[in-house]
Amino acid sequence: MKCPCLRRDTALSSVSNRHYDIIVIGGGSAGLTAAKFAATFDKSVALIESSKLGGDCTWTGCVPSKTILSISKRVYNWRKMNEKYGSLDNDNIDDSQYRMMMDVKRQIDENRQRIYDHDDSPEVMQSLGIDVIEGSARFLDSKTVDVTSDSSSSSQLTAKYGIVVATGAIPQILNIQGLGEGKYWTYENVWNDFFVDLEQSKPNPLKDTKVIVVGGGPVGCELSQAISRLGCSVILISKSDRLLPSGEEIASSELQNVFEKEDIDVLCGESAVSVTRDESDGIITLTLKSGKSVVGNHILIATGRKPNTNNMGLEDIGVDLCDKTKGISVNDNLETSVKGIYAAGDCTGDRQFTHYAGFQGAIAARNILLPLKDSGKRSDSIPAATFTDPEVASIGLTEDEAVMQYGADKVSVSFRKLSQVDRAICEDADMHGFIKIVYQTKTKQILGATIMAPSAGELISEIAVAKESKLSFDKLSTVMHAYPSYSIALQQMAAEVYYDKLKNSKKLYDVLKKIGL
Repeated sequence: MKCPCLRRDTALSSVSNRHYDIIVIGGGSAGLTAAKFAATFDKSVALIESSKLGGDCTWTGCVPSKTILSISKRVYNWRKMNEKYGSLDNDNIDDSQYRMMMDVKRQIDENRQRIYDHDDSPEVMQSLGIDVIEGSARFLDSKTVDVTSDSSSSSQLTAKYGIVVATGAIPQILNIQGLGEGKYWTYENVWNDFFVDLEQSKPNPLKDTKVIVVGGGPVGCELSQAISRLGCSVILISKSDRLLPSGEEIASSELQNVFEKEDIDVLCGESAVSVTRDESDGIITLTLKSGKSVVGNHILIATGRKPNTNNMGLEDIGVDLCDKTKGISVNDNLETSVKGIYAAGDCTGDRQFTHYAGFQGAIAARNILLPLKDSGKRSDSIPAATFTDPEVASIGLTEDEAVMQYGADKVSVSFRKLSQVDRAICEDADMHGFIKIVYQTKTKQILGATIMAPSAGELISEIAVAKESKLSFDKLSTVMHAYPSYSIALQQMAAEVYYDKLKNSKKLYDVLKKIGL
């Protein structure tokens, strides 16, 4: 089964112009934003892409994953309602599930193509005055790149003001013995291979199809829940001692409880050592460092991503790479060790988010083309969301990080379970989840927040605005929120802090009241 929406574009642009104000290498979130920013200021722009515009987000990340999560949630709720009210037709369930899977694949393909056509396509870029050039770029010097196409033809392009490198990241595959001797899924190929492999497994029931997921980060957690809800059995292996290890521990434990309630097997603190395959029945055996082994029909490797910096000649012209992340080293303004060459997004080894990459792309282009400089690093104020059900979103410091940085006596926490949120109660979504705000005790300035709720990805944006604008947490109580929204819980929590603040000033208020003020 081929995916028509993944066709490659040929002859994206004839290279009529070889001299540009700015060159952008990479057509993902960072590169597209950088190119569009430059075009806004009527600068000539060459956007070089070796594969397909849109990058991971459109084709292998955000768009397909959020589509499958949305559909799998509806399927899961439909199944629960049928089980509760006894209207499930067990005689036809397997056939209908396979038809459903093909519909899921179709929806993923349609959504990707729709967003690509509207936002990312060469036609869109060309309408903005951006030259899109298909090929692989290699630096000749700080202002010149050589672009080689699939047909081996090449052209040299020069940039008057500067070059933005925005080549993204690629899957980080662990050294697991025997893994490469057979087929395995990653976030890149799962959107086709998952459906193809399930189609080939007919007439076996989906519930007899077991998927081993290696990696307990956002990608591993999202896909584990989606695949499970679509009808497969899932076992999730995490090297860390908890899921989503970079966040609050309570979010990890709550999410694991959700998964186990949905019959997803979770093994934390386990490392994959080797993979063997039984050629007779296709069964995969994954051996763990502890000596345990797990078996399944398919294996998905979701162990992170690494910066894509190879084969561009970066080090040949003196561009430094970070020893730790292997990403392109940049200063606060996103300029590399070579003047005039900037880098943005995942290729820098910084935190990997589409919105952060887009932000950095705009800043990099701005710093090349406009006077003065803006900072392109926002490590303490980047909102993040894992779109499981419920979602887990965060920004800034965890409680432990804040205490370590400021001291326990200078840090306060406001905490509310979803069982105390009226909207969650109305939607029967109050079993798991919470809102946790970490703030400075004296100034009430927000240091960080973690939210686990159906709409956590939306709620965290309000905290991001408050944090970035230096609005103290207690001041959120003065902003009226609609009831019964999830967000009104933020106002109510802030009000508690505000009321405590008033209580602490009671003596002063009593005096002012007596003198008639």
